[in-house]
Amino acid sequence: MKSSSSAAPAGTPSGAALLWMVTLACLLWALVSWLANGNLDGYHDMLENYAWAQPLQLGTHKHPPFFAWVVGLWFMVFPQNDGFYRLLSYANVGVGIWGVYVLGRRLGLARLAPLGAALLLWCFPYTTLAGKFNANSQLLSLWPWAAALLLASWQEKGARGVAFSVALGVVSAACMLSKYYSGVFLAGFLLPIFLVREGRQWLLTPRPYVALAAFGLALAPHLAWIAHHQWVTLGYAMDQGGGQVVWGYVLRFALAPIFYWLPAWLAVCLVYGFMQARQQGGGWLRWSARFLRRSWCWQGRGDTLFWLALMPWLATLGFGATGVVELSTPWAIPIGYAFVLLWLRNLDAEAPAVTQAALAALRRSWWPSMAVVLVIGLAVGWGNARKSGSDYYRPAADAAQAIVLSWNQRHPQQPLQWVGGDWAENAMLSFYAQPHLRTIPGLPDSEYARVLALPDWRQQPGLLLCPRGPVASEAGPTAKSRDCEQQAQAWLAKLGLPQEARVLTVQRSGWRFPRPGPYAYAVFDVLPRAGSQPADNAGL
Repeated sequence: MKSSSSAAPAGTPSGAALLWMVTLACLLWALVSWLANGNLDGYHDMLENYAWAQPLQLGTHKHPPFFAWVVGLWFMVFPQNDGFYRLLSYANVGVGIWGVYVLGRRLGLARLAPLGAALLLWCFPYTTLAGKFNANSQLLSLWPWAAALLLASWQEKGARGVAFSVALGVVSAACMLSKYYSGVFLAGFLLPIFLVREGRQWLLTPRPYVALAAFGLALAPHLAWIAHHQWVTLGYAMDQGGGQVVWGYVLRFALAPIFYWLPAWLAVCLVYGFMQARQQGGGWLRWSARFLRRSWCWQGRGDTLFWLALMPWLATLGFGATGVVELSTPWAIPIGYAFVLLWLRNLDAEAPAVTQAALAALRRSWWPSMAVVLVIGLAVGWGNARKSGSDYYRPAADAAQAIVLSWNQRHPQQPLQWVGGDWAENAMLSFYAQPHLRTIPGLPDSEYARVLALPDWRQQPGLLLCPRGPVASEAGPTAKSRDCEQQAQAWLAKLGLPQEARVLTVQRSGWRFPRPGPYAYAVFDVLPRAGSQPADNAGL
């Protein structure tokens, strides 16, 4: 591993200054994300996370459970509302950025590490895309720490080496327990381990085997859970690949490092180009174009940083190009954690005489860039508020409270125990109105509901929720709700239960919602009946 000077030049933030910069920036992004969006996310990923955390379980029917655990533990401390969920999203970003800073120092890049970490907040995966907390964004905080702990396990000896190795195993397991795609990231460690002298020496010590043992022990409960449930989570993961190559997806993923990290990449290379032109002469754009190319270079087969930075991208492309998986562009969200460090390291090697001036210029641009973020966020929020029919006006919290209140008025002696229906929008009842309410996908006797180990629903009152979306009147099912309502009624008919939907119409209110419109929600009560034997039918 090559080392840059450990002395920080004037204008480069210290570790403490970086902590304040990143903390305030993450708080700003949480505020902007809340202002610009009237709800959590249109695909209900964030509600889905919360549903999987009620209660905490060792697995789900779709993803491994770590990010759901994070959500569940977060809301054991903080209020359940959109604002604090956005705060979780950007706290996750802050943890990841601090991991990049630690990684940079472990690589011997002490003077480049602060901006190598902070400038990730000029990249889309750490800003606009990070606002939706899900399996992909969870990896923003985990992958950098896994890489940093790998180097710590290499470098430290004795008890500290063992402790860092155990931490490496546990954090690597957390990566896998967030998204199985992390296996590609962890496999990427093999190249630096075998190509770098320190990595090969590490293999001759007990430390890698301590890490492997900790990794296996941390994964074992989840593996036992999925084995008991017919490997349902792995089945979902395997469904992501169809054995054929979709070249359009491969191309989009190949270009992801350019588009997702474009603002920071341009900023670093253009600033270096300007400073180099001012000192050496020549055209600013010519120098910048050279630096745009050179910023991705390696420094030989033992270049640890290059392999850590590029292997997740290259390995994923390899799997996509061979048809092992069907690539999804959001998988690129966590891959660029070390890109800025790589660019700064390479440009420092290309133009060391201007590094101090370039870092100082980038540092001076930090707070003006945050002011731009605030202005743009306010503009986006104002623009969304002017679109009365948009998802911005979906009254998730108001509707959830109205539905639970209506249930309590109809059945004052029978507390609501579970909600099924339209997954995962039905989780809004648990998140906004009745914490810890069990939320299930579809019908309570469906395959996926059984995976979630729902208590005996036959003896517990519940309801099926089918959101109809924005409506002009309560005339009947909409295109959005028709399938959900038809399947709910067919299932209730087989049980001999009432099939009539109760329809509630709700709209937003408050200073952020000047043009509200009505949204309708169809609700079907499912009450226990003594002596009834429900049929075992697959569901919604």
